[in-house]
Amino acid sequence: MTNKSGKHLILIIDDEEALRDGCSQVLEKAGYAVLTAEQGIEGIKLAREHLPDMAFIDLKMPNISGMEIIEILSRDIPDIVLVMITGFATIVSAVEAMQKGAYDYLPKPFNPDQLRVLAKRGLEHRNLKIETKRLRVEKDLMERNFITFVSHEMRSPLVVIRQYIEALNEIAGDRFDKDVKEIIDRCRKRIQNLEELVEHWLDISRIEDGTFAQQKVSLSLDSIISRSVEEMIPLCRKRGISLETNIPQKLPQITGDAESLVRVFTNIIGNATKYTPEGGKITVTCQHDEFYINVSIADTGMGIPPDKLSLIFEPFFRCGEKNEKHSGSGLGLTFCKKIMESHKGCIAVSSKEGEGTTFVLTFPSQIDPERKFSGTIS
Repeated sequence: MTNKSGKHLILIIDDEEALRDGCSQVLEKAGYAVLTAEQGIEGIKLAREHLPDMAFIDLKMPNISGMEIIEILSRDIPDIVLVMITGFATIVSAVEAMQKGAYDYLPKPFNPDQLRVLAKRGLEHRNLKIETKRLRVEKDLMERNFITFVSHEMRSPLVVIRQYIEALNEIAGDRFDKDVKEIIDRCRKRIQNLEELVEHWLDISRIEDGTFAQQKVSLSLDSIISRSVEEMIPLCRKRGISLETNIPQKLPQITGDAESLVRVFTNIIGNATKYTPEGGKITVTCQHDEFYINVSIADTGMGIPPDKLSLIFEPFFRCGEKNEKHSGSGLGLTFCKKIMESHKGCIAVSSKEGEGTTFVLTFPSQIDPERKFSGTIS
């Protein structure tokens, strides 16, 4: 992102002081704002705080390699342009860096002109990507605004219809026979489904325009998971499904909104209960390293067909259409995906028909700059 002066911000991560100073001088004279970091963990922390437009990252550094930093930053900051600096320039290392999200590489030794040209070209590439994304977002926004307008217009009539149906049910008492009461009950359930759809769509609209869950604070993810599991235990017991957890003590803190994250977990666990037969099991497992917390929610249910797996986060998509008892708005997983993105995290799914489905939620953890790297990034 550009800083307050309107300059593009470039981050240099290298353990050689002379190289950091030299690159800073060249880039600042070329009109860029520059941040530098001696250590990889410090560089990741700076990148997450300041969101630079571009980063030059040394391949060989103590504690954490440049390859791992590239992988982390490309995941955390999708628009960043990453360049690997290396004194060991080989095709293999360059290809690996590209696969992990790098735009290009810069072999040592390099001169000021090479640095300036690569910075200019990389930022032009970034601008083109952002413009393409902006046009796509603009198109999507027009579609969303139309649907949101329709949703707002539907809200009040739906409330009135529901109130009339409830009043009709109360007035009728025992005067209606069983068939009529069933029709009234089906109408009530359909109205409820429509109201839920409208509310879910409005929530998604608020997430995308930044007005949903604006207050993010330091949170303990294990308390979020525990609260979600407690809410879902009665439903699991009712359906004869066991709900188990495997959460390590002293998880790193995350930054987020507790209420929206509880909705994410209860939504995914709730979906699992719909498609897991009696006697089945849902397991919530958590693992972490110095940079990420991964929470998996696995069930032993019917699974998702391979041809539908890539569509489950799309609005209004439901993979259980053959079984009408699994009704819903079709927006629950879309909501979960948007909430995870608003927390700078991601959600992935894997499944095998007849064996079950696993959702994996990945959260960036708060980084302690004093903490030493001792693990690997999965």
